[in-house]
This record gives sequence, C-alpha cells and structure tokens, in this order.
Amino acid sequence: MADQIVQMTEEQLQRLLAAKQGVGVGAPRKKFGFGCADESSNPQLAAVYAMLSIGNPRLALARARGVPFAPFYVNVRATFPDTTTALVPSVGSDVKISQDTLVNEMVVRIFNRSTTANQNQFQAQSDWYFNWQSGIEATLDIQGAPRPTIADRFTPLANLLDAFNGYSRRTGHGWVLTYQQQLFMAFNATIVLPFAPMEVVCTFACETPVSQAFVRMSNREAIDALRSEFAIEIADAYEQQALLYG
Repeated sequence: MADQIVQMTEEQLQRLLAAKQGVGVGAPRKKFGFGCADESSNPQLAAVYAMLSIGNPRLALARARGVPFAPFYVNVRATFPDTTTALVPSVGSDVKISQDTLVNEMVVRIFNRSTTANQNQFQAQSDWYFNWQSGIEATLDIQGAPRPTIADRFTPLANLLDAFNGYSRRTGHGWVLTYQQQLFMAFNATIVLPFAPMEVVCTFACETPVSQAFVRMSNREAIDALRSEFAIEIADAYEQQALLYG
C-alpha cells in the first residue's frame, strides 16, 4: 500500500501535539501572561490548570486573568424545637449562589438554645463535646442542575465534616457550585436529645471571583478566551465534555 501524505495546518499540528501531552488539556504555549514558566514555577498557571482539572473553564479564566477571589460563607441551619422531634427535613442554604463558586471547607456547630445553656461552669464543656458526639446525622444534596447527591443517606455530622474537609485537603480544592445549584440538607437525631431547643449550623466556606464578567458566561466563551488571551491549548475532547455542562 502506497504511503499517504497527510497535510494539516500549523494550528492542527499544535493541537495534535498538545493532545498527546495529557488527558483533556494540552501543554500551553509559553507566552502572554505566563511568560516562559511552567506549572511548577508559576502558581498562577498551576491555579488555572487546577480549575480546568475540575471541569470549570470559567474559574480557570478568572485565575488566568488574575481576578481576585472573595471569601463568603453559606449556612444551613436546622432547629430541633423539642426533645421529641427527631427529624428536620428539607433545609436549604441561606445564601443564593449567583455565579460559579468554590466550596472549600465545612464547619459544624451545635448550639444549646435551652434554659440549660451556661447554667453552670461545666455546661460549656459539655456542649462542646456534645458537638462531636451528638447522635445527630445529616444528608447533603445539591439542588439544581446538575443535581449530584453528596451524602444521600444519613451520616453522622462529625463523619460528614471530616470527609468533606479531607477531600478538600487531598485535592487542594473543594468542589464547584454554579448559579443553578444550592446546598440542601436534612437532619435526624438517632438518640433522644438531652435538651431543646437545639440548633445545628453547618457553615460552608466559599470563594468566588470578584467580577460580574463570569456571571452567565458559557464554557465555550471561557475556552475561547483561554485560547485567544493566554494561548492555552485545550483538547477537543475536553471542550466537548465541558460544553455539555454549559
């Protein structure tokens, strides 16, 4: 069989070479904002690739442009009004997410709102230990689209807290919620509560770009900007997958 000569443009060749560098995202051409540095010596470039690795070109573009990220906090609150109440279902977060947001950390606190609070000098210590061994369990869901279930079965609060924060430490980042998603929880007391009212507050530490430019921006727009402004090569397979989610 005669050899065949395949012709391609320089851009097609660059994409082919970039696609062989890794899965999804090819190697960047070293110019524009990132100079000649690679990921190991340029924290900004590493942050861009971290956002691409979790499937969010918009946050990757925000990192590339050097847009500041502002912290903010989302609470999910549940109150057990009396000791006979075991289930508090369907509790949503108290803050509406307006654009892509990194959810990095979770804090859980249980507050004694009864007349026994601060009744004696040892009540505070007792309440602190109760925070970790309360017998209260929770589910954690994401309402909206897409709609993943994080913990679909009741899980002890301390376990849920450790698992959530452990994931963030292990990966170096949390997970992303979009303007179409909100946190949703339910709470269940597996043992009779010793006092009431009792309030459970789950606080999620988040951060989001300080810019309106990324509100409702499509993934296609973000990928085009990464290519045109920073010459970051993004494989076609990655782009096709990203476009499925916006």
